[in-house]
Amino acid sequence: MRKLTIGLLGATALVLSTVGTAAAAPAPGGSVLGSAEIELTDPYSVFEFSVHARGDGRSGQGVVWLAHRDDQQIGWMVARVDCVRVTGSLGVVTGVVSDAQDFAVAAPGDPIALTVRDGATDSVSFASREEARKCGRSTAQPHEITRGDFRVTR
Repeated sequence: MRKLTIGLLGATALVLSTVGTAAAAPAPGGSVLGSAEIELTDPYSVFEFSVHARGDGRSGQGVVWLAHRDDQQIGWMVARVDCVRVTGSLGVVTGVVSDAQDFAVAAPGDPIALTVRDGATDSVSFASREEARKCGRSTAQPHEITRGDFRVTR
């Protein structure tokens, strides 16, 4: 797989910088559900997300599935959810990768973080490894989805 992968190329990839949550008040629980795609055109690349997660702001359960494909290869990963935080229309889902194939930015055992904004046009950010912190959210600019829908509920 090319070096164009989520989290590795700051300007063109989906990078998620996380901040600690110790200073913030605990967020209420909720759920993040849905599937979506982000399609990039230069170079051609598609990121697919599927999330089914619920939690109480300090823990969570569910699954996150993520795939990346381009003109040459497809890679995927699946993660077990360990935290879901919901504040308004923003949902943060973190977990640990349980299986992956040809997915350069995450391997089994690696932490991941997904930040979803549910709005007129949904958006998403993703981080893995040292950029992901349990219950941590992105400070990076999210990417608007091309197809699909996420639902963030309290």
